[in-house]
Amino acid sequence: MGQYPDGLRGPLVVQDPNDPYKGDYDEEHILTVSDWYHNDSITSVRNMLTPSNTLFQPPIPDNLTVNEGQGLHINFTKGKRYRIRMISFAAFGAAMVHFDSHTMNVIMNDGAYIKKQDAYQLRLAPAQRYDVLLSPNDSDEGNYPFLVSLDINRDWTNSSERFVWPHNYTGYLVMDESKPLDRLDVVDKWQPVDDAQFQPYDGAAAYSTYQKLMKLDFAFCFDQNGYPRSCFNNLTYISQRVPTLYSAATTGDSNTNPVIYGQVNPFIVDYDDTVQIVVNNIDTASHPFHLHGHHFQVLYRAASGAGNWTGRDENYAANPPMRDTITVMPRSYVVLRFRATNPGVWLFHCHIEWHVEMGLTATVIEAPDRLRNMAFPDDHIDACKKTGTPYQGNAAGNIGNATDTTGFITVPPTTYYGSTYPPPNTTSQRKRHTPTQPMLRKRVVPFAKLGWLWHH
Repeated sequence: MGQYPDGLRGPLVVQDPNDPYKGDYDEEHILTVSDWYHNDSITSVRNMLTPSNTLFQPPIPDNLTVNEGQGLHINFTKGKRYRIRMISFAAFGAAMVHFDSHTMNVIMNDGAYIKKQDAYQLRLAPAQRYDVLLSPNDSDEGNYPFLVSLDINRDWTNSSERFVWPHNYTGYLVMDESKPLDRLDVVDKWQPVDDAQFQPYDGAAAYSTYQKLMKLDFAFCFDQNGYPRSCFNNLTYISQRVPTLYSAATTGDSNTNPVIYGQVNPFIVDYDDTVQIVVNNIDTASHPFHLHGHHFQVLYRAASGAGNWTGRDENYAANPPMRDTITVMPRSYVVLRFRATNPGVWLFHCHIEWHVEMGLTATVIEAPDRLRNMAFPDDHIDACKKTGTPYQGNAAGNIGNATDTTGFITVPPTTYYGSTYPPPNTTSQRKRHTPTQPMLRKRVVPFAKLGWLWHH
């Protein structure tokens, strides 16, 4: 998970010269939201990945930050229109956002344009981004609050749950600096707009057929050493000795065989395939899933408690939104499709960072025939040499016989060190959080069987 939960992060905005909303606003602002931890991430991972964590409890955030602090106010001028670029840096919690007396016009999600959609509240799951247009209220010169609440609940749509909102933030849209920031605003119920109902700006129709199916059943599991893990189809992702992209480039015709990549949950897709991803979330909490290298169409997101996908392709959106991160509801499923026109190795994973560390990742190996013998920059190979990382052959670095699985890593590691993190002092006491009661999980989970599984 690197160092981004510890603060090594920042917004990057690429200005699109063909932005269809370019002339619809006068100024723009960036608004980032994130959870925050007092412990560094590697310590938190080590505290989580222990056989005593039988409830699969992730680290619970200690606070909430907005634009990496606690004192953000945005200056507005009556008569102008503003674009607010919202970005979630969170490792775990989602952010509920509401502007007092101002309706948001949502124009973009995850870098994909949508038809303008009014929203009174938005929910930003980890890694999600929204661009909205705001116009200052013309009724007076007052200063209006905006509210952000960190959602660490299992299911914000389930009214029978006892919700907790321990971390909240109030900022202001400042239209008159001489007036006090004393206007009150109360959200009685967080009920964000349903982002699965957005429509693409260009009105593109859903891909009508698909050639490959990635059906992913997500549940928590234990590895052979009794450590808590996250699994797709009873398999936890395990990093191998050779990075998957290097294996795809150096194993010739064998690179279409998923066996050579080890337990990275590989799925092979051909160039220009339409791929349907189905995620069955067997857990009792919602989870955000993210695809690298592509936007996908959100054909259908079932409501909380709907159960698993039936296998029938029906009731899908005719003009589904495109994005790269979607929340899957508890004990429910989502149906996504993307077009495989970007050769490479792309991860599909839960964007709760703690669940990535627990292994909730699959690998899309796209157009492997176009990856054979690709050349890598010298600094890539130099980095491999300096770190002792093999960069040829199958997952174990076997070159002569790519299907030789000798040396594959089949058991997840039990020690965790960051690249700049010193070896742990095993005698020291490390801070552990007691989770808020609604976060406690009640599950019966299977033992994870280790191997490979592939769906056509």
